[in-house]
Amino acid sequence: MKAVRMSDELFRKRAAEENGCMISAIGLQPLHTKQGEASHQAGEPVRFAFSTLICYRRRALRLTMEDLAQQAKVELDELLQIEEDATYVPEPRTVHQLASHLKLPIPQLLVLSGNATSANAELTEAAVRFAARSRAVEKLNREQNEALNEFVKVLVEQKVKSKKK
Repeated sequence: MKAVRMSDELFRKRAAEENGCMISAIGLQPLHTKQGEASHQAGEPVRFAFSTLICYRRRALRLTMEDLAQQAKVELDELLQIEEDATYVPEPRTVHQLASHLKLPIPQLLVLSGNATSANAELTEAAVRFAARSRAVEKLNREQNEALNEFVKVLVEQKVKSKKK
């Protein structure tokens, strides 16, 4: 098999077609989303698991957000966004820096963060279980309970209109 040599022009064209996505030799497929666009492939629960994992790991290591940001060489506002906004997809470099500093596997964190996809259903299932289990079980106060009961009552009483095509 003869190796094909790519010209600089062809290489730039192909890179532009990839929209700046990460290319990996470890079996992860790059996501074809624009910067700042949330990936629907990674899924909200998986990204929630990522943000919770970063927060819990930071706290387990007794690091403040400022300490982690400084030590991992990431922007503090981006770390805050990672921990507080499960729809935020951080830069691959940021994920790499955090994974290295927190001693977590980089490829898996790239998937959880929404930067790559994986056919590994076990990872996705574990992330969803972690996300579900990480939510605290808190008793509803009186106002919350009343609001819930009122809303459920409306849901039960409403008739759903279906669209006919």
